[in-house]
Amino acid sequence: MSIATFSFTDRCRPVVEVGVGDTRIDQGLARWDVARWDAPTSLWAGSEPSWLDVTCETNSAECTYGHAAILDRFVAGTATVLVDNSTGWADPYATTDPSALNMRPGRAIRFGVDHETFGVCWLFRGFIDAMTPTYDPVRTDVVQLSCIDALGEANRAKSVALAVPQEAQRADARIGLILDRAKWPAGKRDIAVSSVWMLESDLGGQAADLLGVIAESVGGAIFGDLEGNVVFRSRDWQAYQIGSPPDGTIGNVDPTDVCPVGWQRPFDRADIATRVILGRATDAPSAYVQHDDIPAQTLYGIEPYERTYLLTAEDAYLDQLGQRILQTRSYSTAPRVRSVALDARTSDAALDLMATVSVFTPSRYRCRLQYPEPHGLVFDDEFFATSVTHRLDPNTWTLDLNLDVAAPYARTSTARWDFAAWDNDLWGETISELLEVASALIGASS
Repeated sequence: MSIATFSFTDRCRPVVEVGVGDTRIDQGLARWDVARWDAPTSLWAGSEPSWLDVTCETNSAECTYGHAAILDRFVAGTATVLVDNSTGWADPYATTDPSALNMRPGRAIRFGVDHETFGVCWLFRGFIDAMTPTYDPVRTDVVQLSCIDALGEANRAKSVALAVPQEAQRADARIGLILDRAKWPAGKRDIAVSSVWMLESDLGGQAADLLGVIAESVGGAIFGDLEGNVVFRSRDWQAYQIGSPPDGTIGNVDPTDVCPVGWQRPFDRADIATRVILGRATDAPSAYVQHDDIPAQTLYGIEPYERTYLLTAEDAYLDQLGQRILQTRSYSTAPRVRSVALDARTSDAALDLMATVSVFTPSRYRCRLQYPEPHGLVFDDEFFATSVTHRLDPNTWTLDLNLDVAAPYARTSTARWDFAAWDNDLWGETISELLEVASALIGASS
């Protein structure tokens, strides 16, 4: 059955598209789709493909991307799309209708919903990694498209170590250098400026691993977004102004709340850090930075959070990172709401939230649950969306939404919120850091 429409709503419809004509790297040119353009000499060198709608040939789509918690590294997003191949259009290198393109791994793909109010809301974008025929007794000619996002695609590249290590440089410049070595298109990068310096490195290894270490060394994030970019965000990229309204409310307290299907709220010591140990690959263990939360250790014992492979050049910044991690994972934030399940069939409000949620902004929601007495209000707090799992077929659309507490990232104009012993630490850049970033930006534009 085609996914061209949902059986349960007219408020939106699914959209699935396959890209043609783009190139994976900036070097050389890719042949344009000859079958459609009838110009054998035509070439296409753009990083953004031309999109072909294959919604009517799609049976179902599912995707997962994000990170489990706000301090965790983003993992490469994945998706599975099942398409009807009864006409043979999805056979390898087929050129029959409706595609008029050579189907193969490496092509861009995206899917989402066309909403009557919000327009097209993409839920996943990436690349076809594998095409696998499946044999179902009901659907006899189906091809499974296994897909990865931009971060996963960039990670296909592995580079040998440099004979002469790359000298120390700012984090954003190091990100660009790694993507250059991976031949990732310049037009598909969204790299924030960072004033944090990285130690020298031989730059050998898988691209996403190298990028992830830099993101952790800064206290930032690296991910593949819904426009096909590899994105780098520096520290406090998820900070928000205290008192600003959330993107929505999920709960059962008020009729305007988006009603969930279910919550997960474990009380897990693994969600708490009572000791943070940070270090660099070049450090002896005796040089590692260690921060302890003694009151928390009295209650929960020693729960370590360890990163001893960082490239952070400055000792003071490494020390600051340790303090912030300890406070962000404070025992006072537990138990935490880990995830919420939503179903688009339950209400228009649920469908609207599912169409617009983003782990890349990230979206922030007020979450609350109230039981009859004697339990009363179980929780009422604000959380970031950290990862999503969307599942779509003609009769259903569900979302498993991972969450993490947002309060540590609330701030006034220059200061982080005094949350669980933040001691009014400023999270704005120092004057010297701001001047350094400004100089870099001026140099980049000249």
